[in-house]
Amino acid sequence: MHERRREDEALMATGTFFVLLLFFGEPTQLKEYTIRDSLSECLTTKRTIERGLRGGKSREYNGSVRLSCKELEVEHDEDYRIVRFITDVDTVLR
Repeated sequence: MHERRREDEALMATGTFFVLLLFFGEPTQLKEYTIRDSLSECLTTKRTIERGLRGGKSREYNGSVRLSCKELEVEHDEDYRIVRFITDVDTVLR
């Protein structure tokens, strides 16, 4: 078991990426996050989700879901799933 853990640790890497952050709930908290290929792709995905939340031709959304694209330093696995934030997300969002 200990050897397996060492293999997993070897597969971890760090980098600076654009991350799409999804906040919701009461109180609003960070619930989901994904690494995106570029700022453009992050913003495109954000707009697509926002349109889906509004639904139809509505121009306003009054729910609790909030989306944000931020450039953050993260630790990730070989499939680019975020394991840990190196940049303090709370500090970036102020």
